[in-house]
Amino acid sequence: MRRQLAAVVGGVLLALASRPTPRADAIDVSLAGRPLELTGWVLLRQTIKTDEATPSERTLEQLWLRSKYSPAPWLSLDATINFQNGGPATKETRFGLYSYRAVFQSVSPAVIFEEAFAEIALGATEVRVGMQKFAWGKLDRVQAVDVLNVERYSDPFLLDEDERKIGVPAIQGSQSLPTAEWMPEEARLTIAWIPQYFPYWFPLPGERWYPPAGTPPTTFSVPALMTTVPVGFQVVNSPAPGFQLGNSGYAARASAFAAGVDYALYYYHGFDNRPAFRLTAEAAGEPLPAPPFVADVSATTRLSPVFRKIDLWGADAAYAWGDFTIRAELAFVSGRPFSRDIRFLISSPSQLAPAIEAALREIARGNSPTPVALPPAFAVRSAFEWGVGVDYTWSDTTFLLQLNQTDVLHNDVDLLIQNVDTVLTANVRRAFLHEDLTLQLTAVQGIESGYTMLMPRVTYRILEPLEARLGYLFIAGRQQSVVGQYKDNDEVFLSLRYLL
Repeated sequence: MRRQLAAVVGGVLLALASRPTPRADAIDVSLAGRPLELTGWVLLRQTIKTDEATPSERTLEQLWLRSKYSPAPWLSLDATINFQNGGPATKETRFGLYSYRAVFQSVSPAVIFEEAFAEIALGATEVRVGMQKFAWGKLDRVQAVDVLNVERYSDPFLLDEDERKIGVPAIQGSQSLPTAEWMPEEARLTIAWIPQYFPYWFPLPGERWYPPAGTPPTTFSVPALMTTVPVGFQVVNSPAPGFQLGNSGYAARASAFAAGVDYALYYYHGFDNRPAFRLTAEAAGEPLPAPPFVADVSATTRLSPVFRKIDLWGADAAYAWGDFTIRAELAFVSGRPFSRDIRFLISSPSQLAPAIEAALREIARGNSPTPVALPPAFAVRSAFEWGVGVDYTWSDTTFLLQLNQTDVLHNDVDLLIQNVDTVLTANVRRAFLHEDLTLQLTAVQGIESGYTMLMPRVTYRILEPLEARLGYLFIAGRQQSVVGQYKDNDEVFLSLRYLL
């Protein structure tokens, strides 16, 4: 570990010692006499785990390419594609495309289509059609009203917010409302229709960021047999909601500016962007003519994703006061599935005794395998989600302090989060050397869930398009919490990024 860390630090120091001449700006070409803009970056990232029990992660190699072409003054075409190899996705070695119909998947090398849309701008009216990402809400890192895009959970900490999001097919229309005495300034109405749901992406068991809370025990005690039975485990992709009108989602956002406050109101109806799962089990064995009537009993559990629709009503606001900026969000969510820790669903023989006895009777009758009834792996509840944050800028230093809270209503079962779950986030960023050197510290503290995440990092711009980043990801807490479930999974990371 020390030799690896010394090699990483030595490589960074060597890079910092030499600063070649900056290159020219990004690529600008023309097509049919109209400008074609090509941008992107090449990324190389190496991580070093600090716990030998942690699953390994390969070097991440990434190429992001974005093109923007305007065949007419009122029309632009925008597309972003991501080529990547390595990283936490280590289960597959074949080249392929990430599917937008599956949750559990891991492809490397991989091609990912991030966005591809056409935008029409006609005065106060804008229409965007195609695969796109939304950025609704005003808070940092956690936005209660930003639910139109699902995320990839295979690399949850080192990817930026926009990189974690998965583009969705949508038609988005925005209209700036006419100025009037009774109308607030900058009034704007945006409506989005999502005809096809794209599910979230989740890592496979055994990969770096697959949570322990998603893995049941490998054995189970059966008092009726006075023994323990082996329990197998599989993840299975449920069919994603099909392309039909009843499965589409829609959202509306009304924004304006008045008395120095930038505010917006939101509504969303569609599939939830948060992950939820169903755990099923079946038992198998050989029937016997005499007690205990069964032999060679084993069990298999299967985890599959659940897709449920929610309704969300929300609002946000931001107000600038001198060097301070105050931001706030509030959302009421109806029908959200909240995940439970599935390790505890089959850990109590007394709780499952009726289901086990029923399964053993079926096996004794020759019905093998037979299903075993388990408690639900999620609970559908309504909740309030709110947050408030304060930004302050002093000289070349930016401070951010943010408080988020989820209040789960009328809940009487144990969830992966607490009924009142409060998260405190702090972010400090300081620039030096004409912003060539940046120091940043991100801290997240789950108060009721009892976890801590710290990520200090230093970024140095070696030359205009090339930057190096060195950081450390520290995680501590209970495995049952949302972030603490990745306990003992700290890492050092080093990345080099070249802007095209």
